[in-house]
Amino acid sequence: MDVRSTSSGFALTDSAQEPRFAMPRRGSRADAAAGAVEARIAQEGLQSGFRLGTRRWLALSLGVAPSTVSEAIKLLEERGRVTTKTGPGGGVFVAEPGVGIRLARSIMSVSGSASEVADALQTRNILEPAVIVNAAEAGHSRRALEPMHRAMRLMREADDMTDFFQRNLDFHAEVAALCTNAVLGRIYRGLLDIVQSHDPHVALLPDEDQVGIHARRTQVHQDIADAIDKGDVAAARAAARAHGRQGVKDRPGSTRVTSATQGW
Repeated sequence: MDVRSTSSGFALTDSAQEPRFAMPRRGSRADAAAGAVEARIAQEGLQSGFRLGTRRWLALSLGVAPSTVSEAIKLLEERGRVTTKTGPGGGVFVAEPGVGIRLARSIMSVSGSASEVADALQTRNILEPAVIVNAAEAGHSRRALEPMHRAMRLMREADDMTDFFQRNLDFHAEVAALCTNAVLGRIYRGLLDIVQSHDPHVALLPDEDQVGIHARRTQVHQDIADAIDKGDVAAARAAARAHGRQGVKDRPGSTRVTSATQGW
């Protein structure tokens, strides 16, 4: 038996401890076991380094075979949720969150800055080529691609620049949903959420023509959609580069967005 101090007192982390895992009813036994461990980590706010127990104790607590718990631990290690140690005092421990998870949390916690929209858009522009190329590489079904095409149609039909910009963000969110790199997709969508939370409005610069801008930016997004639809990675890279030459920036002191030199 191992007794470990926690913020709320002491917790048993070996065979004498009462099971505290709720096993989901669906999916494979290993997936269910991994989900139960993740749920406990989240619900109890267990910090990195917390000892969850030995493999044997976890198998008993979860009500699964040792081979199943080994597979569940492998899944959790791949997700960056646990680490394992051998020898005296070893076992399964809550892992330190990976860089992607920490960054996603940081992004979602940012608020209140006058330059926040500009920062979010700038960071989004850096990630954009990777998201677009990944979506093209994945080779999605027609059904999976339909939300992206629907968002593209709505962007084409937008009758003012503010509506166009909102539809633009919706389109990019659908592209991100096609990204098979889960961490990249979550971070990218988090950046879009920051922009949308400010309810941005678009104002053209004095020498800009709305009809021309609408046509050019509709076409560059259509090129992105076509490349992803066809699974054409070279075309996706070219479309991402073309997209990066167009853009928005935050007007200092407000959340109004004006056209400029980088990516929308």
